[in-house]
Amino acid sequence: MPADTCARAETRVLAIYNLSGRLRSAPTLMHSLADWFDMGRFAHHITAAATLLPQVTDPVEIDPSRFRFADHRPKVRVRRMAAAIATTPRRDGLLFLDFTLGEDEHAEDVADFLYTTWHQRPAMRVDGSPLLDWLATPLGHVGTDEDKPLSFGRNVHQCVFAGGRFARRLLRHNRNPDRVSPDLITIVFRGTITANRGGRLDVRRPAALNNPGETLVAHGRGVSLITGWTEPVENAFGIAAAGLVNAAGVVSRVRLQSLEALTINDESAATKASEVRDLITDLTERLNQLRLDLSFGIEAYADMTLIPELLIESYHSSLRSVASLQESLANTSRIVDRVAAVIESRHSTLEASIQAYTERRDKALAALVAVFSLLALPPTLLLAYFGTNSTNVDARFSIFDLRHYGIAYLVVWLPFIALAVAALVLRWRIQPRTRGWGPQDGRRPGK
Repeated sequence: MPADTCARAETRVLAIYNLSGRLRSAPTLMHSLADWFDMGRFAHHITAAATLLPQVTDPVEIDPSRFRFADHRPKVRVRRMAAAIATTPRRDGLLFLDFTLGEDEHAEDVADFLYTTWHQRPAMRVDGSPLLDWLATPLGHVGTDEDKPLSFGRNVHQCVFAGGRFARRLLRHNRNPDRVSPDLITIVFRGTITANRGGRLDVRRPAALNNPGETLVAHGRGVSLITGWTEPVENAFGIAAAGLVNAAGVVSRVRLQSLEALTINDESAATKASEVRDLITDLTERLNQLRLDLSFGIEAYADMTLIPELLIESYHSSLRSVASLQESLANTSRIVDRVAAVIESRHSTLEASIQAYTERRDKALAALVAVFSLLALPPTLLLAYFGTNSTNVDARFSIFDLRHYGIAYLVVWLPFIALAVAALVLRWRIQPRTRGWGPQDGRRPGK
């Protein structure tokens, strides 16, 4: 049975960047992560979780002599370099840069390289062109929804797999789990902190992954220093880190899109029922997308069961803890719930408005029918009276002769007029009134 530990001859840096926006790609040209990375015994886990994991393009080999920075020249020598773009099931983008360095690098030089490829990543050039613009040619089947140029997101994680004499020095100087060497601090914090021997700061060293003198795993939020493990284990660590980089990027995007949905709701000038319905439909669709992002862009990668192996779970759990992913997920979920509450409130307002409109319409129809009935009944009675063969009806007089038929008109119309007046008086009396001011006490405002 092959061992999971071995010595690496050269130092390797796997830098993982999240990309802005949602990507589109040709599915037939995307492959499983196991097609690029040597996953060894972890390959079947990658295959089983393929629908949840990113799909990657064919790697693009880049001649290190063509790779530069706009205004900086790192001290380390890049011997080999490859790049690939991955897209998640939610079409979030990741850029993998795989560098091979020398075997006898110094911690300060490696930290300088990490800082440059992190802080100055837009300044990376190939043949004088920005790296992402240059990759647009060999990887033309990958682009953004808006057909904008690819751009870097906010989140980066860099895995340093130390090799050669550099790795042996790190193992020798970090035998004591209670002490952290200055070289380790320098690399994990990309040279931004001057460390004294023994200072731990916020460096995490998972106990299950550190065998003094043989293996070393130490990491912060943005850099992992790993040595003594085989390449399949290294790649599994890298995939675990990539999932958390993507999750951190989705957290930021979900929060921004939640604020955008609330802004659209606040600034909406919709007043008509049809306009409000369209607004609610738009906001509901946005909410559905936010919930899917929470489930398959964050929660799926916060779960340790994608690669259910003790080594990977230990690293993943430690990295997730230092990144405070659970707290970020909980806060983001509450933000999305508030968006849902706003949409529900808007929907309730629409339903109340429709109900009020329906009630007003029904009242208007009922009043119209009542008025027509009231107006139609007296003429009907009069026509019936004039149509009778009675001595009270004289053919010599017109039916409009009020001097002769005035009593008949009075008998027919007076009850209806009295009923109408009584209804108006009752309606006025049952209207809501301010306490202490009403017809019962005869007072008027201000008196």
